[in-house]
Amino acid sequence: MVDASPENNTPSDVYEIQVHGVSVLIRRHEQWGALTNVPYVHIKDQNDGPGLLLVEVNNGGEHQHPRPAPDGAAA
Repeated sequence: MVDASPENNTPSDVYEIQVHGVSVLIRRHEQWGALTNVPYVHIKDQNDGPGLLLVEVNNGGEHQHPRPAPDGAAA
């Protein structure tokens, strides 16, 4: 966990979880356009090879995010 630090543009505590080679960073944005206190989630697969990341938000179904190969070509 990293404590909130508004002077460093970190308006809320930041939590990072790493499991099975996947890093998930969770925090709240103080403001996002006209909205305030918006959840922010950043997901990174630590695997460098080509592959696929499946993400589901609020039971809205899986969305595919291809992980490009190191040369930039999509998987």
